[in-house]
Amino acid sequence: MAVRGDEKIDKEASVRQRKAHKKSRLGSSGFICSFAQTSPSSFQLAHRNAGPVFSVVDKSLGPINPGFRVPVIGPVRGGVGEVMLSDAALAALDRFRARTVFTVGTERTRSVYSQGAFMLGFKHPFLMHVFVSLALLHDQHLRPQQTTSHRTALAFHWYQATALFHRRLAAVGSVSPSTLSSSERDSLWASGALLGAASFALLDIEDIENAWPLRKPDSLDLDWLRMSDGKKVVWNIADPTRKESVFHELLVEWDGLPDGFKAIPSNALPSVFYEMFDIGPSSSAKTNSYHVAASLLAQLLPRRIDDNTTIHFLTFFTQLDPRYRKLLEGKEPKAMVLLAWWYTKAVAHSSWWMQRRSNEG
Repeated sequence: MAVRGDEKIDKEASVRQRKAHKKSRLGSSGFICSFAQTSPSSFQLAHRNAGPVFSVVDKSLGPINPGFRVPVIGPVRGGVGEVMLSDAALAALDRFRARTVFTVGTERTRSVYSQGAFMLGFKHPFLMHVFVSLALLHDQHLRPQQTTSHRTALAFHWYQATALFHRRLAAVGSVSPSTLSSSERDSLWASGALLGAASFALLDIEDIENAWPLRKPDSLDLDWLRMSDGKKVVWNIADPTRKESVFHELLVEWDGLPDGFKAIPSNALPSVFYEMFDIGPSSSAKTNSYHVAASLLAQLLPRRIDDNTTIHFLTFFTQLDPRYRKLLEGKEPKAMVLLAWWYTKAVAHSSWWMQRRSNEG
């Protein structure tokens, strides 16, 4: 049986937390919910062994009425059920539409995400978890001293958003993208883009000593960078360049993006960098693991970061060379220097989700 409408999700989540033997972990890279072997009945979910996981709801854009159902993944066997959104979650959705959505992306993309992308959430309700998560993260930035119930709700919706997103990616990965509906492909792109912003902002540190790279090594360090890999997969499936895509007109903003495969001019970086990173006429992305990061940095240094150029600066991560990321994971000094120089530019950006990472991460 489905969860009753008057039962709050944050209440359910807190019940789960008390029963769990492993505590949920809010790490620098995201919420990793380590659910213990609790009984499925504690969730009061209807787990389904067959049928569509991502149901289509015939609703028009407008206020979401109480009783709206969203899919959820169970904590033990990963079965998919559904719950009704709580009043608190519905309020978070309102804040996402009226406030948070206008703080991510560019001036041009905001109207698309506030209208067209939000409409996708009615057809593909797993997106609602993404919207709620981003709104709750924004709340936490505006009022850092949030209640336990707020943090629990954020952990719950973040877990559901990422788990359902990755499950859907796995499900469609074995079929031709052309067989998917346009709205489904757009829902994957919207989810990937917004989860990328959310993962960038997702931090839980009380002091600088607990921030990477100062803290002790952890298997989840820099896990947020894996969102960049995920977006590459989503691009191949969703192909937002399609004329029927909600996001088609936004791709003009991708013109002039930095390209890490470009050669590095002799005067584009501090002179000491050329010897430090072995940059010269023969340096290339193929032969030099620092080349892509250094080339991107050389192209970004003259640019001013603002709402409309943020996507340019994020190429430092979306084009990340796997070899360079490995060096970052090992806190290799030279790799850290390039990242630190990127941060000196990013810290000037006023957006809350960028500042959370550049000021604290």
